[in-house]
Amino acid sequence: MVVVNVNAAVIELMPRGGKSNEGYFYGYLESTARGKQNDTITITNCSKVLVANLVDSADVLETMTYDTNIITMTTSAATAVSGLVVCQK
Repeated sequence: MVVVNVNAAVIELMPRGGKSNEGYFYGYLESTARGKQNDTITITNCSKVLVANLVDSADVLETMTYDTNIITMTTSAATAVSGLVVCQK
């Protein structure tokens, strides 16, 4: 099985407030193609993904895992995803 990685940058929407949250921000991932289960999306403008809420092109919520700035898709559908991401710079 070949795992495909896609590099993408999120659009910074706003910083996450509070002194202890310095360096964190809310971002939007525009429609990004992903192939199949275990394919990854590397968020290039952050060092760590804290949480992501991504939906596919049929508006179905995707399941995923995070490791540093890499999101690994856990569903098998080949589709595009978009949504909100909380990141650390």
